[in-house]
Amino acid sequence: MTPRKASIIDLNTANTLFVEIINSGIPFGYQQANCHNISHYISLLLESKGYICAKIWAFAPVVYSTNSSRLISFVDKKNLSPNGAIDWGYHVAPVLQVRIGDKVRKMVIDPGLFPKGPVRYRTWLAKLKTRKLIYLIMDSEWYLYNSSMIPNSQLLADSNGFLNINPPNIKLPDWFSDKLITDFFKYEDDALNQHWIEKGLAVNETTDIFYTTEIQPILHSNLHQDLVNDYKMLVGNVFNFETVFRDNNWNYEMNDDFQFKHLEIIAKYREIYFSNLSKWKESLLILNEIIKKNSL
Repeated sequence: MTPRKASIIDLNTANTLFVEIINSGIPFGYQQANCHNISHYISLLLESKGYICAKIWAFAPVVYSTNSSRLISFVDKKNLSPNGAIDWGYHVAPVLQVRIGDKVRKMVIDPGLFPKGPVRYRTWLAKLKTRKLIYLIMDSEWYLYNSSMIPNSQLLADSNGFLNINPPNIKLPDWFSDKLITDFFKYEDDALNQHWIEKGLAVNETTDIFYTTEIQPILHSNLHQDLVNDYKMLVGNVFNFETVFRDNNWNYEMNDDFQFKHLEIIAKYREIYFSNLSKWKESLLILNEIIKKNSL
């Protein structure tokens, strides 16, 4: 799918925007999750400067096929993940249309994978090193998607209680896909009201701080390996981090015993998380005010 709204810019402008994105404070260091939140924040940042980007979505077979468990997977060089790997079902990043000579190239902004500058989208896809990867290039307004055998939007009851078929906004060919990567939705309703972007950025920033402050100094210490393993389980697994710090909840790994054992550090970083959350709420509010003012 070709983006309809993305601005066409020159290479110097693209490089300048990349540097501004790097310097914006966006937490790129934690790669376990929240690429969709980072991408959408970047799209708003660019829009506040008068530019519209697109987004490229890459899907591993596990997302679109019931017959595969294959993920986008690579070695965690920071040694933060409990299993030593970064695993994604999908990945997404902003795309700029860049004029180079007499051609317009689709260039991806993904400082987590390419910290030196924008790269061509096929270079970005190759970096993911996943067989049978599929991709879509879409307008930036699409924030996230649902994936299921039958999307909810296709089962809407009319006033008489009969189900109407509502075609999804994306449908992959049946010959290779038996799941539906569909129902792409905008940043509104629950996502907007519950601050999903701000929470995602706060998660990534807080885990970055935790890693640098608490894990990295003892990562290779033989005396502290039990503590390192606990910390990896706590913050190297994003679902555990969100359960404990964002949701103040528990699961089978983050049970009462584990949380009581690490009570002090959990309390410390829960406070840091909510401080970061407030900061990102303010940042997003400012961006939206600039965008609104520019549209008048």
